[in-house]
Amino acid sequence: MTTWRQQSELAGLFHPEFPDDLQVVVHDGEPRRSQRPPEACWVRVTGIAGTLNAPIATASQSPPFKRAETRTLSRTIFQGVLLNTPHGLTTIRQGAPLLFVRAAGVPHPLQVSDLYLRERVSWGFVPCDKCGADETFDPVSVMAKTRFPTAPAGAVPLMFSAFCLCGGTMTIGAVE
Repeated sequence: MTTWRQQSELAGLFHPEFPDDLQVVVHDGEPRRSQRPPEACWVRVTGIAGTLNAPIATASQSPPFKRAETRTLSRTIFQGVLLNTPHGLTTIRQGAPLLFVRAAGVPHPLQVSDLYLRERVSWGFVPCDKCGADETFDPVSVMAKTRFPTAPAGAVPLMFSAFCLCGGTMTIGAVE
C-alpha cells in the first residue's frame, strides 16, 4: 500500500480500475493571463512532495494580514505524472511530472508550481465568496504583474483581488 492512498484528501478520487490514477486540474496559469482554460486530466500519483502551510484570512480582516490572526491551512503536496495530452494547454505535456494539492472549491486536485508553493506561504487568501476556493492558478508575483503592469520594478502590492472560475472573487493580501 502506498502512502498517498492513505491520504484523506484524495479519498474517493482514484479511478476504480487504476488505483494510482486520478484527475487533476492542470493549466497554463490564470485564464485571465494565459487566455486558456484549465483542464481536468488524468495523473498517476507517484508520491508525496511535502506539506503546504498556507495562511487563510477572513473577509473581515484588512491587509496586511497579521499571521497570528490568520488560520494556517495544512495541505499535502502530491507529485505525479500527466497521463494524457491536454487539448488546449501549451506549458504541460503528456508524461510531464507535476505537483498538486487538494483545494477547497475545486472539484479535482489543482496543479501547483514550485514558485507558487514558495510564494503562497507569505500571502493570505480570503476564499472565494461563491465557492470557497482558496488557491489560485498563478504564483502571487505573476498575478500582481498581470494586475499592475506599470508598477515600478520590485514593487509589491499590499493586496488585490482575483476572479475565481466560478465567477466569484477572492482577496489576496500580504501577511506580516
